[in-house]
Amino acid sequence: MPFRLNKIDWKGLSENKQLKLNIGLAVVLIIFFAFFVDMIFSVSKFRHYAERPVKKEKIVRKAKPVKEKRAAPKRTGARVAVILDDAGGNITDHNGLYSIKEPLTVSVLPCLPTSGKTAKALVDAGFEVILHLPMESLNGNYRRSGGGMVSCSNADYEIRKTVLDDFSSVKWAVGFNNHMGSKATADERVMTDVFNSVKGRDLYFIDSRTSGKSVALKTAREFSIPSAENNIFLDSEAAQPFIESKFRSLIAMARQKGSAIGIGHVTRPATIAALKKLMPEYRKEGIEFVYASELVK
Repeated sequence: MPFRLNKIDWKGLSENKQLKLNIGLAVVLIIFFAFFVDMIFSVSKFRHYAERPVKKEKIVRKAKPVKEKRAAPKRTGARVAVILDDAGGNITDHNGLYSIKEPLTVSVLPCLPTSGKTAKALVDAGFEVILHLPMESLNGNYRRSGGGMVSCSNADYEIRKTVLDDFSSVKWAVGFNNHMGSKATADERVMTDVFNSVKGRDLYFIDSRTSGKSVALKTAREFSIPSAENNIFLDSEAAQPFIESKFRSLIAMARQKGSAIGIGHVTRPATIAALKKLMPEYRKEGIEFVYASELVK
């Protein structure tokens, strides 16, 4: 039988209170049931996602570049000072000397046209500068018309004036050693005048030991002037193998005594070549190269 809306007794339905109550309860139950079902599905979905393992993103860390560690040279306690004499003259090329990066003490001859300029350039390059004080020798071969040499025939005041004039021409000098002087360094009067001239000027002295009869070191210490003496002449022969042999002897002495001083000449290319070759090698073995001022007493 077809259902027709116009056949429903709407008025009767609206007046039937029990029917209204039943319909209302049915609606409430439907809403409650729908809410309950939705809640169950929501909880289930939450648990599903909560129980899924979290996939961790793999972090790739870049390896830090490994810095090359330079091994510090082992210290043996042995210290060596190298003095290079005769700077300040007509030297056409100092590039060889300036290529040496180890501490060096360079002794500059006074009263020459290039003495002051050479001394300043050496100081700027990081070298220690001292005065190479000309002094009378036994063989009498060294003569200078321009003065600047301490002679045993000089009066006391002449010796003092010569020493001070020589220092004035090499203003950056922090000490001095004797140039030649086998006769003058053996004369106690002469050396007394020399050290009287520099007393209280904060200078040090190195006895080059050109004479076995030298009283220079003893006299310097009587005046409380910091001082030391040369142990080995490195280039009494000009051949590089000879110089290298002497340098190794200097190193051996330093290892035995704790320190040693060697003297060579800035004017000899073979000396510069030997130092440039051997100083870095021995530094790696623990030898400490220092300025001569660090070895005076």
